[in-house]
Amino acid sequence: MGFDSIVRAGVALANTLTTSLQTTVEHSAWTASDGRGAPVFASSVSRPALVEYKQKAVRTSTGETVLSTSKVTILGPVEETSATGREGPIDPRDKIVLSDGTTGPIVAVNGLLDPLTNQPYMYEVYIG
Repeated sequence: MGFDSIVRAGVALANTLTTSLQTTVEHSAWTASDGRGAPVFASSVSRPALVEYKQKAVRTSTGETVLSTSKVTILGPVEETSATGREGPIDPRDKIVLSDGTTGPIVAVNGLLDPLTNQPYMYEVYIG
């Protein structure tokens, strides 16, 4: 068993053990911009996730440091959305609505890459 298999199994175990701590978030994938530049989203998908409300300085993909207000951890794969120009299954232009109705811009998406699937084992999504 390789290290990747151990990490994959560990994330699956963490998902099972934290089920009672997870809440449901709504994830709407960005698919395009309309003629005026406004975002167009696919239908929302309910996802179980761990949500932590905590202010933290986070570095964006452009190197800017911004303050996030919450971290959403999705313990498992997220299916790819077919749209030109997307940056993975969770794109910074996507919209995530927390169970209390709050939302904000996605300021960073992190995850350790699984060499078998070429997608992260899990996603850490920071919302500003």
